[in-house]
Amino acid sequence: MTAVSEYDRPTKHMIRCFHAALAKRGIMDMKPLLVSQASDGRTEHCGELTLDEMQRLLRLASPGSQVQVSVDVEAGNRMRRRILSLCYTIGWTSYSATQRRAVVDMARLDEWMVSYSYGHKPMQDYTIDELPRLVSQFELMTKTLV
Repeated sequence: MTAVSEYDRPTKHMIRCFHAALAKRGIMDMKPLLVSQASDGRTEHCGELTLDEMQRLLRLASPGSQVQVSVDVEAGNRMRRRILSLCYTIGWTSYSATQRRAVVDMARLDEWMVSYSYGHKPMQDYTIDELPRLVSQFELMTKTLV
């Protein structure tokens, strides 16, 4: 394994731009995974990438790229799962005979979303950019109930 010279490393500006793109999308916690994939598992730290690897990551983080779309879907699903997890915490569940366990009462959740959430629409209709605010609102609501 060869060491990467300091001249073949990404600049601080490139690293800041990459971090800003991830933060804007609300997927900063996926950075180690993305960096690891870009470096073929060599590292999870941006500063240890080669210049070419960082340039590839910046292209992938640009709006409209196919990888960005799949990352957005994963981030959106993670935020929706957070809301579903909070539903278990506050007892918004019903028994499912087919699954033989308690599941989230989606009718109740969607009713709350349409009536009280800031966008007044079902959870699945929120975009990736709207979901962080929705999760924060739902977390505040659950704190008042628990």
